[in-house]
Amino acid sequence: MVAAVGMNFKGDKDIFIQQAYIDARYKWLGIFAGSREKGAPLLNNALSSGDMTWSGNARPIPQIMIGIPEYLYVLPRFAIKGEISYGWFTDNKYQERKVGAGHWYTKDIKYHHKEGFVRVGVPNGKWQLDIGMTLDTQFGGTLVNADGSTVNLGNTLKDYFRVFIPGSGSEDKPWNDSNFYQGNFLGSEQIKLTHRSDKFSISAYLCNHFDDFSAMGKQNGWDGLWGLEMNFNNFKPVNAVVFEFLQTTNMSGPLHGLHEPEEGPVHKTGGSDNYYNNGLYPGWAHWGMMIANPLIASPIYNQDGDMTFKYNRIKALHIGWSGQITSEWSYIAKMSHNRTWGTPGAPTLDILENFSAYASFSYSPERWKGWNFNASLALDMGDIYGDNFGFQMKIHKTF
Repeated sequence: MVAAVGMNFKGDKDIFIQQAYIDARYKWLGIFAGSREKGAPLLNNALSSGDMTWSGNARPIPQIMIGIPEYLYVLPRFAIKGEISYGWFTDNKYQERKVGAGHWYTKDIKYHHKEGFVRVGVPNGKWQLDIGMTLDTQFGGTLVNADGSTVNLGNTLKDYFRVFIPGSGSEDKPWNDSNFYQGNFLGSEQIKLTHRSDKFSISAYLCNHFDDFSAMGKQNGWDGLWGLEMNFNNFKPVNAVVFEFLQTTNMSGPLHGLHEPEEGPVHKTGGSDNYYNNGLYPGWAHWGMMIANPLIASPIYNQDGDMTFKYNRIKALHIGWSGQITSEWSYIAKMSHNRTWGTPGAPTLDILENFSAYASFSYSPERWKGWNFNASLALDMGDIYGDNFGFQMKIHKTF
């Protein structure tokens, strides 16, 4: 069992549990319960800008999971892994405090996650291919409108089963849920190809975000996280490098909706996906922080109490690298530049830009076994977050 308590003394003085969980394994089967920080399944979580569904940017969602957490080889060159979980968002009080006049929020949100991945190639072989998909759902809870009225979004045991196999809700649910799918469904399709040699390895990957079938069928053009990762076996000053390009501007086209024949020549349009936003749920955020790639500005930075994403159409470049200076000193560095056009329904008048940088240095003295000293600094410059600078020091002891 692992536990960690985080305390925030700025503003609201929240005391919260960051991590506390039980993780049990029997052969290939895993059962997990609790709150645990989670990263991307195929990315270098230390250097990447973050996955299109999970990045570790937000506080963990407490959940119960069962599945195959590590790759299980069912054939000499074919392995599988997957998991299913249910959980609960914990940010009711945060939303109640932060919501602004004229805005709405949803409390007591439930969570469902499922994912599956396959790997082709022998373990640590010369070539390796990973392909998989994640599907996440916000469901249930109570919608609190700006006027204080509430709407029950489904909180019975039947609703837990209904989101397991996506389907429409009952007639007493809001129009979105009863006519399409109950809950806010989103996910990512992921593919990664790796080549290894004696001196280095190189991987190319794509994480394609989807909110509906149009993006799932890759009708969203170049949208997605496109990346290249290199790891060097014998060059310690730079032992890993990640290059990434993130785009979310296409969204499967500019129009979305169903139209009657007399209303025009186009009967159905599947664009304007408005990634990470939803009409019944504030968006893919927990405690105001983006759960997916943080280069999309989180709702916590909204000054007017709006709980939705205002800058989800972006193009960004990111680089991250790490290395060892000596046997005791190591470092990580990352830089990102992004441009945003707002949202499909509320574009910004001007293109907003932002540059962010981060550097972290760690010292692990050989004569003090288990001790680690870390210093890190970060900065922002631009239109989205303004100009900021931060510094952090950490002392860590492993027993």
